[in-house]
Amino acid sequence: MKKIIRQIGLLLGPVVMVSGCTFETGNDVDSLDDCIDNECVNGTCEDWIDSYSCECEPGWEGDLCDVPVTADTDDTETGDTETDDTETDDTETGDTDGTDSGDTDDTDDSDSSDTETSDTDTGSDTTPVDTDTVITDTDTIEEDTDTGIADVVWVTIPAGTYAMGYSAYIGDPGDETPVHDVTIPEFDILQTEVTAAQYTACVTAGYCSIPSTGTRSNFHAGAEFADHPVNFVSWDQAFEFCDWIGGRLPSESEWEYAARSAGLVVRYPWGDTLPTCALTVMNEGGWGCGENLTAPVCSRPDGDTLHGLCDMSGNVSEWVQDCYNTTYNGAPTDGSALDAPSCTYGRVARGGHLGIATASENQLTVSYRASWIYTSQTDSVGFRCAR
Repeated sequence: MKKIIRQIGLLLGPVVMVSGCTFETGNDVDSLDDCIDNECVNGTCEDWIDSYSCECEPGWEGDLCDVPVTADTDDTETGDTETDDTETDDTETGDTDGTDSGDTDDTDDSDSSDTETSDTDTGSDTTPVDTDTVITDTDTIEEDTDTGIADVVWVTIPAGTYAMGYSAYIGDPGDETPVHDVTIPEFDILQTEVTAAQYTACVTAGYCSIPSTGTRSNFHAGAEFADHPVNFVSWDQAFEFCDWIGGRLPSESEWEYAARSAGLVVRYPWGDTLPTCALTVMNEGGWGCGENLTAPVCSRPDGDTLHGLCDMSGNVSEWVQDCYNTTYNGAPTDGSALDAPSCTYGRVARGGHLGIATASENQLTVSYRASWIYTSQTDSVGFRCAR
């Protein structure tokens, strides 16, 4: 019972203790005055939602907590209460540590056995990936009273080495060269772009700030757009959300490796077929495939990667961790991000967006890079997290 009260209290408001009896939904003490006047003989008092009852101390039962219970009943109730309190305390402590520290390894160790392999040192593993097998971790993050997110899905991307970049454009592709080998350790990445509903939960929790307003702002557009990608978020806001769920922004090399289904030589997440609205949310017949809007995440399954990642091309571009540089000269080769105290050329966004037309199809490729000032908040940029 105490665990249930604590969980409901976290959702609906604090529980107020008053000496005498317990107030909670659907029970029998007639009034607050009865409680304060000690109608509950052996109990404690919690006041909320305008209805109440006696919460009996161990060893007592009955509407007024005035009937002794047997030793067996007392032991059982006490044991259940202690177990529930312990579990709840462990959950709250783990969530707080994961949120405050931003330590991805610690979060992975405590959250789920599914992610323990992400701590394995596989950076030197260059074994070819079996691309006929879709390796998808569809376990969800456990719902808890701190994050309240039940529908975030992490997908495990296996370790490997791949050729990052592209050099076959007509003319100079510039910032996508030189093509260079990067070794990526195993990591997890979200299956979808972070949605407006998921980001709203972070705002409600007091951890994330509100996105800016504007045309096509999904956060401000109401329940109809809850499953659309959140947009009008800056790099800092994306960083905050990922920290809140115990993750981080992916590095640029991790993002491209995942978009290539663990490093395949392809132009787009689905292969080499030119983009259409059957495969991605783009500018074909108008922005957003003629709707002038983003689309719900995972609305183009034929455009998914082999690992089931949705919208790695189109819908919204995605912030990554890296500072932008005009070439890959000096870029990390170990899967880490190119970071600096200040980013001279801004931060990188990947994946193209709903406004890219067929004539600019190169901006929907797995190798395309865009640079944005980190404070930018626009309709065409969102994010997904890694860990």
